[in-house]
Amino acid sequence: GFRCPKNSQMSDDDLYEGYNDYDAALDDAGLENDEQFQQALKTSYGNRPRTGKTAAGARVTTAMRGGRVGTAIRGTTAAARTGTAAMRIGTAAAGGAEGERRPMTAVKAAGFQSSRAAANAPFDPLQQSRPAVPSIEKPPEESPEETIKNMEKKAHVLLEESAAAMETGDSQRAIDKAKEAVVHDRLLSRQREQLLGPEQTNFDLTYAILVHLANVYERCGLDAEAITAYNTIIKNKVFEKAGRLRVNVGNIYFRQRHFLKAVKQYRMALDQIPATVQDLRNKVLRNIGHAFVCMGQYGDAASSYEHLLDQTPIRELGGQEVKLPGKDFAAAFNLMICYFALGDRERMRKGFTRLLTLRTLSSDEDERYLNLTNDEHVQLLLDIIKSDTLRVHEREERQAADRFIMLSARLISPVIEPTYAAGCDWCIDALLPTPHAHLAAELEISKAINFLRSKDFPKAAEILKMFEKKESRLLSTAAANLSFLYILEGQYANADKYAEIAIGADRYNAAALVNKGNCLYMNREFPKAAECYRDAIDVESTCVEAIYNLGLTYKAQQNYDDALDCYLKLHAILRSNADILYHIAHLYQLLGDATQAAEWYGSLQSIVPNDPGIFSVLGDLYDKDNDKSLAFQNFAEAYRLNPSDIGVISWMGAYYIDSQFCEKAIEYFQRAAVVQPGDVKWRLMVATCYRRIGNYQQAMETYKSIHNDFPENIDCLRFLVRLCTDQGLSEVQEYASRLKKLEKSKEAKDKRESSARTGSGRFGSGRHRAHRTDSGSSAREAPAEDLRRSRDVTSATSLDHTLRTAIDRDPLNDTLKPKQADVSYSDPVGDLPQRPKTAARGAREEDEWNEDIGDDLLPE
Repeated sequence: GFRCPKNSQMSDDDLYEGYNDYDAALDDAGLENDEQFQQALKTSYGNRPRTGKTAAGARVTTAMRGGRVGTAIRGTTAAARTGTAAMRIGTAAAGGAEGERRPMTAVKAAGFQSSRAAANAPFDPLQQSRPAVPSIEKPPEESPEETIKNMEKKAHVLLEESAAAMETGDSQRAIDKAKEAVVHDRLLSRQREQLLGPEQTNFDLTYAILVHLANVYERCGLDAEAITAYNTIIKNKVFEKAGRLRVNVGNIYFRQRHFLKAVKQYRMALDQIPATVQDLRNKVLRNIGHAFVCMGQYGDAASSYEHLLDQTPIRELGGQEVKLPGKDFAAAFNLMICYFALGDRERMRKGFTRLLTLRTLSSDEDERYLNLTNDEHVQLLLDIIKSDTLRVHEREERQAADRFIMLSARLISPVIEPTYAAGCDWCIDALLPTPHAHLAAELEISKAINFLRSKDFPKAAEILKMFEKKESRLLSTAAANLSFLYILEGQYANADKYAEIAIGADRYNAAALVNKGNCLYMNREFPKAAECYRDAIDVESTCVEAIYNLGLTYKAQQNYDDALDCYLKLHAILRSNADILYHIAHLYQLLGDATQAAEWYGSLQSIVPNDPGIFSVLGDLYDKDNDKSLAFQNFAEAYRLNPSDIGVISWMGAYYIDSQFCEKAIEYFQRAAVVQPGDVKWRLMVATCYRRIGNYQQAMETYKSIHNDFPENIDCLRFLVRLCTDQGLSEVQEYASRLKKLEKSKEAKDKRESSARTGSGRFGSGRHRAHRTDSGSSAREAPAEDLRRSRDVTSATSLDHTLRTAIDRDPLNDTLKPKQADVSYSDPVGDLPQRPKTAARGAREEDEWNEDIGDDLLPE
């Protein structure tokens, strides 16, 4: 019979696999006697029309004739069976993908198709492009252990996702994931009990998830939820070590300032922490002490710290247990603070001595970091480990210990002895026999600085001079302080000497370089001073003193751009410093940028809101910009803050005169007359204002009062003559005679001035030079004084112009304008020597002014 493959579907690995094997169901030897097969032929499926070819090439028809399968050519029974088998196999082959038929025999070459559709298909003998057939086999069922393991993995994933979200700051996601982990853990616990029994519960995972949820609540600020979560864990008897979580609850109460509740939780936690966990017990004791300090119970806090310091580590040496010295310098320092608050001097001394007995991890003389054999390999190793992590940690711990010791010494020195110096001496004596003896020199310098603060310069200098033969670091510090001391005393030569010593001992001492620059600045050697300041900045880029003084140096050299760069850099370091803001604003003002100057003065005003000088300078800037409204606003505020500023008073008076509100100006000129009672111009301006508003009677009384106080003032007499003439008063003759007498006296004084002009010019030049020298020295004053000086200069200039304009506009003054110098002018030569009196000739009693006043003396 005809042989065919066993399976209708080909293997992807071998195209002809199973070719010689076939299933018994395909054997056609007994098909005639097979009742099921014959019955299938009689069904509609067997009668369905088909188109195919038999082995002999005849077409098989499927038309049902009388229930018999008809064919075009009736062959033998064997041939019929062969055709039928071919038809069945062809039908099975037609079920391939995209109508492709599976090759059935070796007659057909592998990879070649007889149909036209298959001929156009790509060459694919292994049928690798055919999609894989999904497996219809069911996966094997998981065992209970695998199910529990997968659920635990999911719980761990949720826990890690929550922790990652907490680290990135996504609080809400962290809380959601933590809650989801709790729910999943409950489901896991129930599933475990059902599959494995209650004895297989994983309490460690449950504990981790619950603690994580409470911790997330705490970090997110949900204190109530965190306390509830912690208490739930603590009350669960399944978790044996959950009592330690009371420390977390105590920390929450401490943060909420419920110190009594915090102490209660700490003590309950302390009872459940074994003695073997000494570090944790020490931390809890420290927290208890902190809570008592916050409550003001310094006695209980001291007891807690003392108990903490007594818990020192024990080591067995030579078969015996020996207590090692502790290293908790922070707790010892807190104990010193408690003793200081209690005012117990004796316990302060004991506490300081106890502080000095504590140990550090290492010291500079540790043999681990010394090359005792001068071996090159050892030295190379030491150079390598000089900056490793352990060495850095040891250095930081030693520095922290030194800081606590110095703070304690400075804290108790003024208390344990009658004076600060005596207390420092006791602390120094206590330091010398200990491993911390190197701090004694620093305490000596601290004592000298205290003398400087109390302005006891001789004692400070005496202590600092003791360091001239000390090691370089201490010598540099002491010499720098001595230099600063001499700068304060104005002894710039000695200051320069010790600044040189400090620089010689330590070339990279920024403070010494700044002091050297200050000495050069005081000697007006600005280029050298700027060089020293730049060196100090190179050593310490954030040395604000050097940057500030460098800006002053550039400003003194009129190098305003570089000075502005210095102060802008300094402003980036110190954002709210008033002096820096003033210098920036003033430099913009010197550069002519009034807009920027006004903006920076406004920033300065926000920091120093009650400084009248700032309002005055702003008013002057707006006045120069012809913005009278803003200028008046700032000058009015300056007058409110400082009503005795003569520059502000004069501007306000002149402003009201220009605005034709003379009655308002009277108030300011009267205030100016009170501030400067010896200056007649303010009272003259008051009288002028009275005349302008038409109050001639008050003006006459004011002029008379001025004439009584200043009888030699010609302007006052001229106004009196004019007013008396207009009002027809009989006093006009008296005032006119006095006026004529003063004018003749003025002529004689002018002649003396012309003869002594050469000498007065010499004296005037000397005075000018002295004034210039004073101005140079005053350039080194504080910014507030600089502000006041610049304000007074600008205000005085504008005032003089404004008042002169106001007086010139006075119609009455047109005829009374003085043609000679003011009588109040002081002769630079001085008063003439009195004529010697003799008995030979007596003084003339005759009054040459006793004549009638002519009409020519009266004003037109």
